Amino acid sequence: MHLLKKTRILLPMFVAMAVMAPLSWSQDITKGSIGGAVKDPSGAVVSGAKVALTSPFGDKTTMSDAEGNYAFANLSVGSGYAITATHEGFAPAEKSGVVVGVNERTTVDVTLTVGSATSTVQVTETVNSGIDLATTTIGASIDESLYKNVPVGRNISSVVAMAPGVTSSGGAGASNPSINGASGLENEYIINGANVTDPGYGGFGNYNAVFGSLGQGITFDFIQEVQVKSGGFEAQYGEALGGVVNIITKGGSNKFHGDAYGYFQPDKFTADNPNPDLVTTSKTTYIKTTGRYDFGGDLGGYVKKDKLFFYAGFNPTYSQSYRQADAIYTNSALGVINVQTRTLNYAAKLNWNISSSHQLEGSVFSDPAIIPTNYVRISSLSSNNNLSTSSLDFGSRTWGSRYNGAFGPTWLLTVTYSDYTGHVSETPQFNGYQISNIAPTQEVPPGSSTTYNGLGLLQNTSSKSHQLNVIGTHLFNFFGGHTLDLGYQFEDVPYTEIDRYSGADFVLPTDPALGAGSGQTVYGAIFRRTHQVASNPASPIVLSLLRGNYSNPNIAVDTRYNAGFVEDSWTIGKKLTLK
Repeated sequence: MHLLKKTRILLPMFVAMAVMAPLSWSQDITKGSIGGAVKDPSGAVVSGAKVALTSPFGDKTTMSDAEGNYAFANLSVGSGYAITATHEGFAPAEKSGVVVGVNERTTVDVTLTVGSATSTVQVTETVNSGIDLATTTIGASIDESLYKNVPVGRNISSVVAMAPGVTSSGGAGASNPSINGASGLENEYIINGANVTDPGYGGFGNYNAVFGSLGQGITFDFIQEVQVKSGGFEAQYGEALGGVVNIITKGGSNKFHGDAYGYFQPDKFTADNPNPDLVTTSKTTYIKTTGRYDFGGDLGGYVKKDKLFFYAGFNPTYSQSYRQADAIYTNSALGVINVQTRTLNYAAKLNWNISSSHQLEGSVFSDPAIIPTNYVRISSLSSNNNLSTSSLDFGSRTWGSRYNGAFGPTWLLTVTYSDYTGHVSETPQFNGYQISNIAPTQEVPPGSSTTYNGLGLLQNTSSKSHQLNVIGTHLFNFFGGHTLDLGYQFEDVPYTEIDRYSGADFVLPTDPALGAGSGQTVYGAIFRRTHQVASNPASPIVLSLLRGNYSNPNIAVDTRYNAGFVEDSWTIGKKLTLK
């Protein structure tokens, strides 16, 4: 009897909660959604109202449900959306200026007023995502209307740094910030739904033990919006221990649009760095000045209105780093060295609206770059000859395809396939040994050392990632609104790392004193030129083997990664969501 009384008391409350809870559409991480309620002047919900969506990316219609709620899922990120609601006995009501953010729901409630169908109540205002009440994610979304109108660097790293919880990670470089306290190599980077995190080390672009982060896969001017997730993100981001950086590139629409631009930073307009120690931690080689020449253009539009859209952009950049060796090295006589980097950035995207419920998208982006033979490394001038010169070839290319479909009012399906390829390849001009001179002489005072020649470690990498993601979403009411996501991910990651040391193969002498090393070949030998008795400058100068490999390290792995998840987003009322 006691249980029955409790049930009689609680059941009406649960039913009321279920009625009040709107269904919260989950969407593809590259898209956004619009949802809200249709009401009359008294605030009562209006069911069966026709809700029309118009936008530069095509039009859609739906009906408000029994609770007056409506939703449009899988919408392209951008502005220019408008919502119009109509119902018999009411004047049509329209809200324009609606903005859709990436992986966010924009709430647009519409109030109908009593009137004839010939009069329309129109509200024109900028309606953006604001606070997304259907998500538990902590972070920020930054679109181009913000970062192109404030003083920020022309790179993605500067945009990401605008989000709260993002700070410098120190050693991982500017391209790999610390998000929410994690290290710089624990973040996940996604562009157009494709995971572009470096498979070898983590990080943005190609990460290398010698050079750090090289490239970022996509350039500043091709970006539509950047979303930084610092906590509370969804289960599908299972590979992120730090934050998630979700980037969307621009696309086409029913209006042709394009840009032509040029940015020039001549080194002559830049003051010399006043102190080498402000640039490097040791007084060896430092950047004196920098220059940059950056120009390009893009074009977006339609092949068939409301159906097929395109976007393409090309942005070559030429950067110059003017470097100088410290006076203690012979190479200081070379003066200021100009090290040039050429990067050919490009991106393209196609969107096909098969119907109002089914869409296909294909995209590609790349940033191939080269540095011709020069003193590529920041410290390579710190020698007494020209054996430290090399060339560098690096970059990545990613293409992906995506299907979004709605099957009735309660089922969504997203299928994504992406292919990422990245590489770093350094080629020495000369194959010289690396020799450290620590023998006090007239040129080298006691306690100091000089590197004579050779580059030392050469780390060339080739990485790929083939990824398939399938996510199904089901919406239903049970003591509130539920968004149930079921996902599967398969990832194939072939990775090759070839570690070499400059210098010809060195054969050790046949001598029992060398033990197992007697007569063996050493690859990548590093030598030290010192006195036979280090504490006695009068003792003979000898060349000793400091380090080397008895084999050529060639790391080749192929990881196959399978993952699945089930996630429920339970919305109770309009202000409480549990995941």
